[in-house]
Amino acid sequence: MFRIRCVVQSRRLSLLVHPSAVFVPNLMSWYSAAQMHVFRGETFCDVGVGSGLHAILAAKMGARKVFGTDINPVALRFARENARRNGVAGVCTFLHGSLTAPLKSRGIRVDAVVCNAPQFPGKDVQGSLPGRLKASVDGGPSGGELNARFLREAKDVLLLGGRVYNPAVSWANPSATFEAIADSRFRSHELSRRNIPEWGRGNRTREWLLDRPGRHAFRYEHGRGRDSLARICELRQDSLSPVTPPKPIRAEISFHS
Repeated sequence: MFRIRCVVQSRRLSLLVHPSAVFVPNLMSWYSAAQMHVFRGETFCDVGVGSGLHAILAAKMGARKVFGTDINPVALRFARENARRNGVAGVCTFLHGSLTAPLKSRGIRVDAVVCNAPQFPGKDVQGSLPGRLKASVDGGPSGGELNARFLREAKDVLLLGGRVYNPAVSWANPSATFEAIADSRFRSHELSRRNIPEWGRGNRTREWLLDRPGRHAFRYEHGRGRDSLARICELRQDSLSPVTPPKPIRAEISFHS
């Protein structure tokens, strides 16, 4: 069992993660968590919730109601346990299903959605990964198809003036993401951009952490590499809604197996 204690946006979280059945948050996960905005009293959804990182953080940042969706029933079980461990089980509801479908089928709309859909080309998914973990990192033939599908669905579960936090990465056909943003008539505001090394993508952070147990402070000062650029974007459909300002990036974690 992986035990992760972390501080993101000055909030302390404690996560249990099954090493072979639940996606271990990678460098992109922490990056996105460090940039998302949650305002007190809002409703929030973490699409592809995994271990519950973004959902639990949203609850600790003051969201009134938080939803998490995932196609992996084991991930949902761990997300529920992690919400309980962090004292936010009463705020969080976790639903089984693909992307936004569990919200749409129940008529649920939210103020904000975060999604770190897999953006890893299917052909590059490690053959030795267990089946559930393969699905958690396979973003489609070029890596961007699943994220583009999410973006086209997201508008149907947002309240008026709602927003989406979503990454656009250079290693996974970002044109698919930008086309979906345009097709959905989102106004995109770039909150941050950084270069992410290969070990911070897909499932590779899991192996990196296994080799380096202990405390790590992720400051995101990595050098530029081939296809390493990642952006965190805030997307809105209401042109009158003000964009939210960028945040300093800092995520500290202690990792134990």
